[in-house]
Amino acid sequence: MALPNAIIAGVNKAGTTAVFHALAHQDNVAVSHVKETKFFSPLRRGEPLPDLAEYEALFPKQTDAGAVVEATPSYFYGGEPMARGIDEALPGVRIAVILREPGSRAYSWWRFSRSRLWIPADMTFRQYLERCRQIEQDPSPDSGVGWRGLEEGRYSRYLPAWQKIYGPRLMTLFYDDVRSDFEGTMERICAHFGVDRLPDSQPSTEHNVTTDVSSAALQRLALRINNAGERLWRRAPRVKAALRDTYYSLNARKVQEGMTPEDRQWLADYYREEIEQLRALTGDVSPRPAWLIGHGSRTEAATDTGRAS
Repeated sequence: MALPNAIIAGVNKAGTTAVFHALAHQDNVAVSHVKETKFFSPLRRGEPLPDLAEYEALFPKQTDAGAVVEATPSYFYGGEPMARGIDEALPGVRIAVILREPGSRAYSWWRFSRSRLWIPADMTFRQYLERCRQIEQDPSPDSGVGWRGLEEGRYSRYLPAWQKIYGPRLMTLFYDDVRSDFEGTMERICAHFGVDRLPDSQPSTEHNVTTDVSSAALQRLALRINNAGERLWRRAPRVKAALRDTYYSLNARKVQEGMTPEDRQWLADYYREEIEQLRALTGDVSPRPAWLIGHGSRTEAATDTGRAS
């Protein structure tokens, strides 16, 4: 059986789904049966891992592909226990992490959490930010994944452990590059994973794009169907795209909510120190986006159109 020699380990809402699906359409890459295996997630909670045979069952039984890949973006937030546990289970594994401007990621996570029905549908973005900040200051063990919009933008808390353990086996990229130069970014990722980027490998680069919905009940049904059919959708991406367009023609809100200038400033102030710390941690990473090198430090334009995670 095949075990991965490459993992996309972070972060949520930063283009990981588009990258994973592009890799899945390459003949020289084998991927897990589902994008997010979450096999190593127990390490984030301080729990032991299941038997490695359960992990093997999530990948093709036989393959001659040069890269075997899975993508669980939440691995990044497991810090050192996660990074070390993966390295011990998969010696020599290569890691890719895609980071997104923290404020824009928070906005995207708010929309995504609403679409997944994890938070109240009528909660404004500012109300969401204030609630996340409250939870960050006074953590609750039962606060759900939907409330991690702010905390998970503090990349400097987690990145050093990955850098320390993986060294040159860690590749740090940015969502900006996924959006502006998808093919160039894919070439870099493939090279890091030890394979060539094959031409015309990817039929579509739009995946997991968040859309505000009108009916929660209809959305709940659509989510169940989507999750149950993940392996089918990978084999038939155009079918999924057609079904998705039809569904959102029925259930998308007429007006998709944007981020206000006031919210952008709130986030810029909130993450100012974080950006400085991240700038120091990524001094040897090239290229770096404008928001990280000090040019145009405001939160990037917040839209969820095009390539998403």
